[in-house]
Amino acid sequence: MTANPPFRFLAVRWEHRFVILPVASIVRIEACDDRVRVFADRPYPHRETLARLCARLPSDTFLRVHRSHAVNIDAVLEVRLRHHGEYALVLRDGSVVVSGRNYRTAVESAFGLLPSRSVA
Repeated sequence: MTANPPFRFLAVRWEHRFVILPVASIVRIEACDDRVRVFADRPYPHRETLARLCARLPSDTFLRVHRSHAVNIDAVLEVRLRHHGEYALVLRDGSVVVSGRNYRTAVESAFGLLPSRSVA
């Protein structure tokens, strides 16, 4: 069985209509139980788990950085070192997402960072 190719648009239900979001406009995605909030020009609720949505998104554009967060790597403006191998990612919309320790290697690899040392 072949995997579906990544898609260019995400249809999110908003009130009594579907809003078509270009995937490139998505800044970050946050898990909320068995749903997510997709942040583009505003936050949109979406009925899909973070794991399932991340599996459908282009892996060269979206990076899972925490069990509850994924970011568009093109939206990351700054990566700040934090305690215990965590990073704070500053995004183009001004939000800050803290990575989980289990995702440290993925963050370092995506941005070409040297392995981290904890900040005292």
